[in-house]
Amino acid sequence: MPAGVCVVKENGKKVLVGQLSYFSTNAPLCSVCEDMKWALEDKAWFIEAHEDYLYQIQVKKQLLGQS
Repeated sequence: MPAGVCVVKENGKKVLVGQLSYFSTNAPLCSVCEDMKWALEDKAWFIEAHEDYLYQIQVKKQLLGQS
């Protein structure tokens, strides 16, 4: 389940703000969370890109000794 971001309009464009995180859950989802889940499942490219981004951040922290 994605969490931690919101969408704001800036200069007529929609922008994601925050830190996107994913949480595993077995509980029933509310309608908003269910919509978010389906929206992200339709965009596998976004999930892959975000996973790559998180991996790059992890490697950078390790290289800088911040892990």
